[in-house]
Amino acid sequence: MKRRGYTILLTAVVAAMSLLTGCSKPDRSEEAAQLKNELQNILFSNPEKVLARVDSAQHAGVFTETTANLIRSNVYGRMGKTRLALFYGEQIKQSPELRSEGVNYYSALLQLTSLLNKNGEWGKAIHLADEIIADADQGGLDEQMALRIKSRALTNKASCEQNMGHLEEAERYYLEGIDLMMGVTQPKDYWIIDALVIAVIETTEFYLEQDMPQKALPMVEKADTAMARMARCPDMPEYFLNKRINNLTINQALTYAANGHFDKAEALYREHRQAPDLSPYDLIAEARYLTMAGRYYDAIRLFRKTDSLYLAQGSAINNAYIENYMMSQYKALKKAGRTGEAMAYADRMRHLSDSIHLEERKMDMEQQDVIRQKEAEITSRRHSLAIHRIIILSAIIIILLVGYLLVRARIYNKALEEKNRSLYQEIQQREKAEADELEALREKPAETLSQSQLLYRRLCELMQDPDVFTNPDTNQDTLASMAGTNRTYIYDALRECAGVTPTDFINGYRLRYAARLLATTSDSVALIAELCGLSRRTFYRLFDEAYSMSPSDYRKVAKK
Repeated sequence: MKRRGYTILLTAVVAAMSLLTGCSKPDRSEEAAQLKNELQNILFSNPEKVLARVDSAQHAGVFTETTANLIRSNVYGRMGKTRLALFYGEQIKQSPELRSEGVNYYSALLQLTSLLNKNGEWGKAIHLADEIIADADQGGLDEQMALRIKSRALTNKASCEQNMGHLEEAERYYLEGIDLMMGVTQPKDYWIIDALVIAVIETTEFYLEQDMPQKALPMVEKADTAMARMARCPDMPEYFLNKRINNLTINQALTYAANGHFDKAEALYREHRQAPDLSPYDLIAEARYLTMAGRYYDAIRLFRKTDSLYLAQGSAINNAYIENYMMSQYKALKKAGRTGEAMAYADRMRHLSDSIHLEERKMDMEQQDVIRQKEAEITSRRHSLAIHRIIILSAIIIILLVGYLLVRARIYNKALEEKNRSLYQEIQQREKAEADELEALREKPAETLSQSQLLYRRLCELMQDPDVFTNPDTNQDTLASMAGTNRTYIYDALRECAGVTPTDFINGYRLRYAARLLATTSDSVALIAELCGLSRRTFYRLFDEAYSMSPSDYRKVAKK
């Protein structure tokens, strides 16, 4: 263990020292390209790490300031930190030499357009989209990639016009975005034709939102065309193809349903139900379809299931969540005539919206503080060698600290794992001994047993049925009723034969049942607690008291 720890620390030292000498390399373009690919692979899973590595790369001279800002804008945009993303995006816009980045440069500008739209700066977003469209043909891009970039700029522009209430202009730009991509019959890459898929989906949603379902019908054929072209793309990842097919299929079902063609809509809905890897977006679209079809109760159940899935994935609770998930469920409740539930749900949305607003204000202030700091850094330039060395030294300390913490964490986790394994073995032995003792009691003739032992044996037989102890209402009186006696005899029998109270006796069966589920299923802890008849908080407390470890730790050691 110590040797491995020293190895980690030594590696950290070597990595840190490389920062001191990295700036002296005359040409680092190949290194920069390799690092960008590495960062792309961890962008979704660990954006904070990406930002830290970008900072280090810029200080070491691997990335120029403009290249680093391009990556930062993309990362902050995906993290929902709009002000910071806009700040770095504006730095890119003011650096036209970044055109040499090609696709990455225009992708960053498209992201900036979306961020401006989201931030309500529609005029600036439209102006930037126009600049992208005018500039894409002169950016040295492949013809198909230029069409993709212009199509995405047009759909972004259409979204801005829609938000401003300019519906005719929005419709025109949506259709122009589709028409551009319809000319790409043999796409070189699936990422190119994906612009057509996005344009078709967004245009369909526009027509449905504006109560113009008949205009959405031609989008069905265009969706089929988009799917066929995407399927022909070389090196097409199956997971991505399935994702887009799912999106388009339910989109078509919504279109047919909105136009009253419920036979076609139902066929597509059923096809979609059988599809693999359905995302929360797909499921919420299914629930919207069920609402259109008048199957309100099915829709509400699916809305709630999707809501649980969305939250279980750790997805962000923001205004988009309220608009796309909660508002659709609210409409279904109203149409189902469940007015009381709808009003309560509306109150919940209002409270949640207020909370989000407060959180956004807090985040906005934090981002403004960061932006002021960055602007101060840009203004001062800090070319001093002493400051440069301070920054490098800080990076070295951080790397060493991370290495040290990794070693400490590994030692702690190893010790905890060994402790839990030992506890698990003790638990198994204890439960086997209890089972053997109960089996011996069952085999004894009735005439040799006391009244308390007979009653205790009867209670154990009743508890063989999980429906008895998983019922949250089961208590001492329930056992007395089922055993045909009174609650005092129940208490005395359990105290005499098992040394426990009726409540402990019932909870013991619940916990053993939960332990089996943890070891044999992948159900969530919250679900298992509910299946055992306990609240989540009570379940965690009782489980820890009984087994001296958390349910999650028990599952880990039980499945090894």
